[in-house]
Amino acid sequence: MKCLDQQCELRVQLLQDLQDFFRKKAEIEMDYSRNLEKLAERFLAKTRSTKDQQFKKDQNVLSPVNCWNLLLNQSKEVGQQLQDDLMKVLNELYSVMKTYHMYNADSISAQSKLKEAE
Repeated sequence: MKCLDQQCELRVQLLQDLQDFFRKKAEIEMDYSRNLEKLAERFLAKTRSTKDQQFKKDQNVLSPVNCWNLLLNQSKEVGQQLQDDLMKVLNELYSVMKTYHMYNADSISAQSKLKEAE
């Protein structure tokens, strides 16, 4: 019985370590995506404020400005996608941890009832 308790505690600790790891990873990736989005917005705002709008309309499809805008928009999309994926994984992890803790509490309760019955 003591061996099972130790094994259970080790698994709980492992899950908590994984949860801490993913939480810190999420914070880093969240900061990265926010900074990437800010960078893209800053440069998009700069190109939007161009005084010569007619020149901008007449540019070729493969002009450097259009390529730059495409790169900025894609960077913003990547940042948003990373953030969405991260939130999905964190929500799944939270759900699994919640279920595990519920089952662990039930197990501890059953073990204590078994000890009382003996």
